[in-house]
Amino acid sequence: MPETSAPSADSRAPIFAARSSIVKMLRSRTFWDQRGLHPVARLLLLLAVGVLVMIAIGFGFASGGFTRHDLLAIVLYAGIAAFAWHPATAAFIVMLLTSVGVVLTESGGDLLELAIALSLVAATCAPWVIIAHAVLLALLTAYIASDGSTLAAGGVYGIAGIAVIAFLLGVAFRLVAARETFLVAERSRISKDLEAIAQEDRERIADELHDGIAHDLTLILFHARALPLQPDEAARNVSLTTIEESAEAALQSIRSLLSLIRDTETEGPRVHPSRYDGNIIDAVSSLGALLNDAGIPTRVSAPSAPLRVASANERALTETAIEAVTNIIKHAPTSQSASLDVKDRADVVELVVRNVVVAPPSGNSDRHGGRGLHRARHRLAQCSGTLETDGTGDGWMLRATVPTRAGSSDPM
Repeated sequence: MPETSAPSADSRAPIFAARSSIVKMLRSRTFWDQRGLHPVARLLLLLAVGVLVMIAIGFGFASGGFTRHDLLAIVLYAGIAAFAWHPATAAFIVMLLTSVGVVLTESGGDLLELAIALSLVAATCAPWVIIAHAVLLALLTAYIASDGSTLAAGGVYGIAGIAVIAFLLGVAFRLVAARETFLVAERSRISKDLEAIAQEDRERIADELHDGIAHDLTLILFHARALPLQPDEAARNVSLTTIEESAEAALQSIRSLLSLIRDTETEGPRVHPSRYDGNIIDAVSSLGALLNDAGIPTRVSAPSAPLRVASANERALTETAIEAVTNIIKHAPTSQSASLDVKDRADVVELVVRNVVVAPPSGNSDRHGGRGLHRARHRLAQCSGTLETDGTGDGWMLRATVPTRAGSSDPM
């Protein structure tokens, strides 16, 4: 005999997941809210009602006239058709007409139609309407059964069985419709998530271009323009060294960025995961030297002790300092002086960057900056920090703050 192996846990996982999803859906309040019929089910219902109406009219003509029961049946079919547009109204119309038919004619057919209509009620109506329909069906069944002449032996069980089957069919239709709604919502959510991921990737690439490559190219352009004007060999060597180092850094950044873009299967490392090692004290010291090399006398002030700040907050502050210095070199290369101050206060670490220019900025200048300062403000906001930029009487000022370690947590 060939051996048969039991289904593995991996093969049973989709079954368990589907069962759990169905149970969760059945327990949700949204699942039991009143809902309309599916467009296909609505069309089939109208076709079925149309056929029943034509049959009732045909029987009326064949018998030579319409009886009270025939007219009641036609109105009942019209009420059933109303499930296509107004389920709750249709449910009460069906309950009223079948109750009148059962009481006046003591017809088991009306009772059967009420039991079958439970499928439509279960598929579309709110729970209290379903309960009201089921209670009415039970009362009318008990009323007919008490007479004993309308229902055959065991007819009560037949009505009960039909009602249970109709209810289960209605729940099944509701489950299919709810599942479709859930899938549509899930597809919309996934689409939005993919759009957010794509936007995040675009923002990250743009940040790498702006924060890394643009910074290096700005230094290259500035020193390339200043190189013919350098008065001595030492100044020329400084410019040449800066151009060479910045060109190598820009080339490495471009290679890393291209590798990141081409690798679609795994997430590559950031081009500049930690410029200046993410250390704001080292950053302002190096940036101050860059400004001095660029011919802008710069004063640097920073505490000697390590800062009490989370690493993510310090990185955001470092990137803000890089953006500020890049803007000075790019937009105010003739600045008379500049200063970079890092202050470790009780609850925040503060970065202040100032420059003094020959022609102060006009009062109509943009105080919010371009993309670089906008992204810096966004990064600091993610760390519960702030960024302020404004023109001063003789230049420009940037002030950025991040909370100390006591008031923040490192997300890394």
